[in-house]
Parts: sequence; C-alpha cells; structure tokens
Amino acid sequence: MSRTSSKKRGSRRPGAQRRTAPRKGAPVQPGGGAFERTFWSLVAGLAVVATLFFLLSNESPPQLMSAEIETAQLTERSGQQLRLFADQPLDEFAAVQVTVTPNTRVTPSVQGDALVVEFEERLRYDTEYVVEVSGVSAPDANVTATFLHRFTTGIASVLYLDRGGDRDEVLRASLDEDGRGEVVYAAPGVQHIAPLEDVLVVARDAEDGLSTLESVLPDGRVRSLFLPEAVRIDDFIVPSSGTLLAMRLTEVREGVVGGDTLQDALGVIDVASGDTVDIIPGPDGAPISLLTAAFVPDLPTLIVHDSDQTLLRVELTEPPLALPIVDMTEMSALSTDGTRVTGFNEQGAVVVNLASAEISPLEPTLVDGELVSGGEAILLSTDLRLQRVALTEPDTGVPGHALVADDGSGFARVVLRVDGSETTIGGFVISPNDEYVAVELIPAPDGTTAGDQLVNGQDASVTTVIVDIQTGTIVRTLEGSAPIW
Repeated sequence: MSRTSSKKRGSRRPGAQRRTAPRKGAPVQPGGGAFERTFWSLVAGLAVVATLFFLLSNESPPQLMSAEIETAQLTERSGQQLRLFADQPLDEFAAVQVTVTPNTRVTPSVQGDALVVEFEERLRYDTEYVVEVSGVSAPDANVTATFLHRFTTGIASVLYLDRGGDRDEVLRASLDEDGRGEVVYAAPGVQHIAPLEDVLVVARDAEDGLSTLESVLPDGRVRSLFLPEAVRIDDFIVPSSGTLLAMRLTEVREGVVGGDTLQDALGVIDVASGDTVDIIPGPDGAPISLLTAAFVPDLPTLIVHDSDQTLLRVELTEPPLALPIVDMTEMSALSTDGTRVTGFNEQGAVVVNLASAEISPLEPTLVDGELVSGGEAILLSTDLRLQRVALTEPDTGVPGHALVADDGSGFARVVLRVDGSETTIGGFVISPNDEYVAVELIPAPDGTTAGDQLVNGQDASVTTVIVDIQTGTIVRTLEGSAPIW
C-alpha cells in the first residue's frame, strides 16, 4: 500500500508570499505611485503656465521701445522718415491713424517691428512736432496701443560773403543769434563760395584776371582743385545737397578771341571723388555755353539755359547727357521743388512744366490795387510765387521796389518793400523748406566798392536781410552778400 503525503496541494509554507498573476488588461505599476504623481503634477503646472503666458500675450499691447529720426535733414529734404520701434512685429495700419501737429502730409508703413512715418514735405525750422499713431496692433494681440513721439527741427542758418579790407570773410549766421555769425574762411579776393556737405569750395582771384579753385576741409586744411588752363570762373551753380558743383567758365588768353576758346562753358566737379573740373558737352558735342543754370533738388541733374536760348536738361551721368526741352529767351529761376521754370519768351512772362514741356503764361498781379508786371519770379513748391516788382509809393509817388507773394489768385501781398531812391532789391534765394527768403539790398552808388575785386565785384555795403515769407517779418540783417542756405 503506497504512502501518500498529508500536505494539501496549494498550501503555503509559513512566511512565504503568495504570488498572484496580474489580471488581464490591468496596468502595471512602474516603481510606485509617488513618481507618477510628481510627473503628472509637473506636466499640469507647465500647461497652466503656458496658458497664462498665452493669455497674457493676447492681452499685452505693443510697446514703443525707441525712436529714430535725422532732424538735421527734415528742413532740407522731403521724404525723411521717423521710425518708431516696438517690442514685437506690428500689423499694417492706415494713414488716418496718424496725426501730426503742426499738420503735415505723411505716408505711413510697417517694416517688421518698425512703424515708419515718412514726411512728404520739408518741415519748418525750429519747430516742435508731435506724431501720434493710434490703434497700433500686433498679429497675436487682442488689444491696441497709441504711440506718441515729439521732436524739434533744426535752426536755420545762412552762409554769406563779407567783402572789404585786406581779406574777404565767409561767415555762417544762425537765425536765432545776433551779430555777424561765425567766420568759417577768410582770404583775399574771394570770388564765389559754395558749401557742399561738410566742404566749402572757394573761387579766388588769380593773376591776369583768372581764378583759382580750392576746397576747405572741416579741419581747416585747404586743397587745390584743377581748372582748365587760363580760365575765369564767372559763376557757381550750387546744389541743395550732394558734392557736385557746377560753374560757368570763360577762357582768358591775351590776343585770342573766339575760335576754340571756352566762352561761358559749363564745368562740373565732384569734390567727393575727384579734384578736376570737367567740361560738359551739349547735344551737338561742343561745350555747353550757358546763360544760367540750376540744380534739380537732390538729383545730379541741371536745368540749363544756353546761349542758343534753349532750355536743356543735363544729366550728369557717365557720360553726361544733354536733352533739349523748349526754347525761351530768358530763364529766371527753377522752382523750389524742381518741377517748373519761370522766364520769358516772345509772348512775355511764362512758366515751363519740365515734365511735359508745356508753356503757360505767368499772369501779372495786383499790388495795392495796381497791376504790375514784375521781373524775376520764383515758384515755391506750393502755388505761391515770389516776384521782384517795381512799385510807386502810394503816399509819396516815389518809385520803389518790392518783393511780393502771389498765391495764384492774381492779388499779391508785399513781403518786403524798399525806397527805390536809396535801395534796390538784388538777388534773392528761398530757404529749402520755403519758409524764409534771403534778399540782397543794394544801396545807391556812393563810391564804396570791394576794392580791387577782379571778378564778381560788388558794392561793399550790400546788406542781406532774412524775411519770413508768411509774415513779412525781417528776422535777421547781415552786412554782406551772396547768401546761400
């Protein structure tokens, strides 16, 4: 008979753990619940933080961080920009969201995080401007902001020539100061002056009625520039900006008349890239013989009236290109925006549109109820024109001279009036922003001249006055001539 065990199957030994198989589909616990709880708490916390950041970013408007503007150029050139930098990229916006005080025309745009306000016109001198842009928004923001920036434009100054004594002086006078201004150059026999960026170009007397040409650097050093042989500089044509200078040249040789000599030739030099004056040819290949000329503002382009009484557009490219526009008997002046020319033809005073070559009459104007047909006229960038006229004093009947402003209505107001028996209005030049006019007042001859001046001799007692065109107020009086803004 076989022996059997008394232990039952499946019974446990004392102290042994019972192993149970996991249920089908039940999760396996990886090392305990504490780690799992920490992990999922961290994930939840990060999700909350991310949500908060998202909500905050959608509730934070763009912030103005900085502004950039070149105030020195605002009165000299149109198209200058105010750049307002934000802390994030910006949405496009409309021009109606921009307010400028004093009022001026602008074109707004967005470049990434920069809000750009471009001024379509030159601004007034020494004036505080306030630019406000409302409703500034960003692509990911639900709220908008208002950007506000203030700036003040520069103070006007004029360069002029004071002749007399052993040396002639070139001075710069600011409109907010008294006195003569600062002497920037002094030498005997100064014929013409031209400020070109930070360089002053000077033509001076040489022997035998000729000219020398020099550039004066900011540190006071003088550099000689090279002219064609045996020439006299009869005039400078000075640009409103840049380093190009044009001039009218005449060859002076004893016993030589006509032929291949230069007579009123157009010469040009770029003082930034060279030291030699080049003679500019006309449409026929011969040197242009000019009567008068002017630079188109901010362009390497000249409007020239030549000795054939043709108005030319001369592009100072390489090589130069001269293109005829119209015929006219006299050119008075280029408009301050460079789009029109005033002058005369067989029908009288006219205006030439340079883009279309259209010629229209420059109508006479009424001053103090009297119809006057004036002399030289300059058109401003607006419809206003300044014109030199001869008037009779209403109280005394004495002939007088005046500078008048006509806005196109046919009725002019007097900007400046002088007694014709004592003073004549000479040349006048308008500031780049059309705000002021510098006028030469030439006294009746009294024998005081500029000594032995060989070229461009002028009465040593000429006075220059600076006049506010809008009000007619004289804001500065200077003992000198040849003003240049």
